[in-house]
Amino acid sequence: MIIYHVNMKYESCLESYQDKPTLNPKVDDRRMKNIISDVNDSLGEKCGLSENLSVAVVNGEYKSLEMVIVCKLENVSLHDCEKWIKKHFLENYSLEKVWLENKGEISAKEFKNLTERANGKGFGYLHNVWSNLGFDYFENRQFTVQEMMYPDKKVSKKEILRMADEIMADGTLLEEIERIFSADNKRKYYGNPVHYMIKAGTSEAARDIIEILILALKANKRLLGRRVSYVNKIKEGCYDEEDLTNLFSSSSGAAVAIDMSGNDEDHGVYATAYHEVVDFIANLMGDNHLYTLCFLVQITEKPGFGKDLVAAVQDDVTLIEICEGKGDKEQAVNYLERLTAKTDFETTRAELAKALPKKTKTFSATEVYKTYNKWFSNGLTNKVYCAYKRVEKVNIEVKKGKNEPYADLQKMVGLTEIKTLVDQIINSAKIRKARSKMGMDTHSFSQHMIFTGNPGSAKTTVARLLADILKKEGILETGNFVECGRADLVARYVGWTAKTVKEKFNKARGGILFIDEAYALVDDTNSFGAEAINTIVQEMENRRDSVIVIFAGYPEKMEQFLAGNEGLRSRIAFHLDFPDYNADEMLQILELMVEDKGYIIDEDVKAKCHEIFSVACSKAEFGNGRFARNLLEQAIMKQSDRLVKVTKGKKIGRKELSTLVADDFSVNAEKVYKKPKTAIGFV
Repeated sequence: MIIYHVNMKYESCLESYQDKPTLNPKVDDRRMKNIISDVNDSLGEKCGLSENLSVAVVNGEYKSLEMVIVCKLENVSLHDCEKWIKKHFLENYSLEKVWLENKGEISAKEFKNLTERANGKGFGYLHNVWSNLGFDYFENRQFTVQEMMYPDKKVSKKEILRMADEIMADGTLLEEIERIFSADNKRKYYGNPVHYMIKAGTSEAARDIIEILILALKANKRLLGRRVSYVNKIKEGCYDEEDLTNLFSSSSGAAVAIDMSGNDEDHGVYATAYHEVVDFIANLMGDNHLYTLCFLVQITEKPGFGKDLVAAVQDDVTLIEICEGKGDKEQAVNYLERLTAKTDFETTRAELAKALPKKTKTFSATEVYKTYNKWFSNGLTNKVYCAYKRVEKVNIEVKKGKNEPYADLQKMVGLTEIKTLVDQIINSAKIRKARSKMGMDTHSFSQHMIFTGNPGSAKTTVARLLADILKKEGILETGNFVECGRADLVARYVGWTAKTVKEKFNKARGGILFIDEAYALVDDTNSFGAEAINTIVQEMENRRDSVIVIFAGYPEKMEQFLAGNEGLRSRIAFHLDFPDYNADEMLQILELMVEDKGYIIDEDVKAKCHEIFSVACSKAEFGNGRFARNLLEQAIMKQSDRLVKVTKGKKIGRKELSTLVADDFSVNAEKVYKKPKTAIGFV
């Protein structure tokens, strides 16, 4: 819906008619208030043109009424709306001439302010008009909305390309500009054939891209309005929200931008916390994509629920990816000049060039914005609030851990076979790159795998590290890691399972799809497990170059699973067995965990733990690494209890807090086994 603020001028008849109210006499404010209130009683939301037009008078004076009109321009034209308004006033009031002037599109926020001002003057309870049309979404606590109204001006392709050059546009944006201005397109609004995923380092850089796209689309009559509702700070409770539903529907003819970063406090838990949010927004896009243009904004350092949402909608909505641009130093300075022109601070081109990062030849839009923000902050202290020039800053050094997945894998106990395989995959990729550079033939090969082993043998941990390693080596594009089981793949209704499986492959694009306890897909019930397996086999082949599938589970059950589907077996390149750890290896694992948690153990503790592990390893399904973790956690609990009782409220030293003694490991962890392992052989 597009919102306009207009002035209606009128001329009254020389005489009034008894059957019609008059707007003619020069009246005082009280009389005008009553007239406008009466007029609004006959108007309001969805008052004309088959509920495609809403009208509210928000102010008035003799021979002039100020009004807001809301039009569903995908169904009716603005000319039709104006014609209806003129006819309504001519037929219902003693007027001989009516015309509209000073039409201008406004934001939903301005609409709200105008109606609230009108309410205060007693022109009728116009809040109902604003809220009933679905614009009452600004106070929602699950998300925030910022509206952007882009200039209402005709721009040429040349002008758009100049603007793109100013922001160092990426090739993806330039290609889309060419498509928008293509002579193959009709210059008339029928709906949205495509939507956009914007990848940028900052929201400001993303909005620069959105502005250019909006102006280009509007110039080619591909949009009806110039309003963009930018939705950000989306919380995990934002599902089934009527306000967000209303925002999408009330933005028909205009655009909605969804910042997929989510809420800053929630990073790292998107796999579970934002599952319902992703489904909700995906459904909203599916329901409204024809008339509401959607921008999905992914901030590089805060990907949030981005990959899940893109995966959920890409089968139903055509998405075009637009990335932020890069440029040389001269282009970066030009960009900076464009940004600094909006401030009152005086600066020179040389000063801006000096502000850019040193020893850098290519600059991203994000780096330009970071430079601008730093420049602006310095300008506040050096040019405006000069008393703060000599204030010393508080410096706190924060040490960040290095992400070295390959080193982490090498430090893991045992796993010789998987370590060798990773080296082979990396070296093979290096050779393919070398052959490609020399113009020699290269071929890709299947890298799907099966991990077999008992619980706690590090299957999932290794799979996660493998995704990070292959991403870092440039073998995988994204390094996405998607973990799922039967419940995540088999749907409840006919026809849904295949779609669900494909969505998982979409989420894992450029990474690894890890299917745990895959044999659970096979059962004797009349379920959709077989459909899931068939779809997995098909997608493994179709996406062999973009997704690595890893099946994991107990050795015996995985062998039965493969035996039932030869098509599956033939597509798996590597079968890796994760053997149970022996007592020596379990002790090594424990020592690594102790070191990682900042504790100290002596030789007596190691001897006691080795004895515990020797007993544990003789049991079936003893838990492997999980058992070592449980043992340590129980020992830490017992140490805490011991220290509190021994010190009796006295100060506890650092050494005591970090030392675990042998008695701390006299816990219940080793008593949870089921039965001894069965020996293999003949009786």
